[in-house]
Amino acid sequence: MTIGETIQCLNALIRTCRDGELGYRSAQEAVKNTQLESVFAGYSKQRAEFVRQLQAEVERLGGEPAETGTVTGALYRGWMDVKSTLSGGSGAAIVASCETGEDSAVAAFESVVNLDVSGQTKALIEKQWNKIKEAHMHMLRLKGEQFQKNQP
Repeated sequence: MTIGETIQCLNALIRTCRDGELGYRSAQEAVKNTQLESVFAGYSKQRAEFVRQLQAEVERLGGEPAETGTVTGALYRGWMDVKSTLSGGSGAAIVASCETGEDSAVAAFESVVNLDVSGQTKALIEKQWNKIKEAHMHMLRLKGEQFQKNQP
């Protein structure tokens, strides 16, 4: 893989992480549960740090780092806001949206981890991918808990 291709992949991950940062921030603002607010705030900060790390790696490789998320991410956050409004800030609906976002993040990182990236860059991507997989599992557990709370 060329340095240019590596930079393209890293910029795609920057956009994915920026989407996650903003998505979790939207979730934090929308949810009516202080425990979930705290969880979402933590993941938003984590993704912001991932963005900074990935941007630094792009610069180290001589590239221009991406700054924004994706259009799809913006549309998804808008949909999450609508779901939140319709559900009255229900934790279940918002956690389910976050879990779906984590599915996308896991897939984005997995596709890059399996490419011919090496050294410091690969170590960074794998470290972040592992943290994203942990967050995904956490969202799955929270989704199950929220679902059980809403059962009659």
